[in-house]
Amino acid sequence: MIDRRKIASVLLVLGALLTAFASFQNTYGTVYQYGRGLDQSFTTTLWIVKGAPQTSSVDDAYYAAGGPVMITAVLALVAVVLMLRERSAFIGRPLAMGAAGALAGVVFFYVAQIQHEKEMMSYWPTGDGQSYELNYFAGTYLLGAGAIIAVIGAALAQQRPQPVVQQIDDEDAVVVHQLDHDDDTPPFGTEIPPDAQQETR
Repeated sequence: MIDRRKIASVLLVLGALLTAFASFQNTYGTVYQYGRGLDQSFTTTLWIVKGAPQTSSVDDAYYAAGGPVMITAVLALVAVVLMLRERSAFIGRPLAMGAAGALAGVVFFYVAQIQHEKEMMSYWPTGDGQSYELNYFAGTYLLGAGAIIAVIGAALAQQRPQPVVQQIDDEDAVVVHQLDHDDDTPPFGTEIPPDAQQETR
């Protein structure tokens, strides 16, 4: 039988590492076309924003969620270590759920901010060659996948292992033999000699 606790630990580790890796990947990019060759684009991670042309400076991300993602990922890994020990498993299970929930909350908030920015750009004036575009990159999808995997792992970790029922081997089982006649063994298990029976009569 597959141990759900091991599966939960693997999923939590995978989700935490995947989100930590995704925080350094490009999550989305924006392109601003003003016409007359004054185009400009930005590529964003959870930490920094890179502008193009390359003469543009590198700034901190508008929604700098790299720190919270790393903190919650580390907490998820600590929860896995605690769950692997019987003495600390009761602490690791709620910590795993809290860390996975916080990780999913940070990712959801980050994606919501990107979507809000995209909606705001749709109201900007266009014309005379002006256009604005926002595109999602692989980092956003990796963040979402990592958060979902971590939440699934934390949910599985909340299920306590079922007690193992030990089966008794046939050799160790107790065998009861039935006697042929009821008179062979008295009710109290002590055999009374025939002479003693006659004296009592």
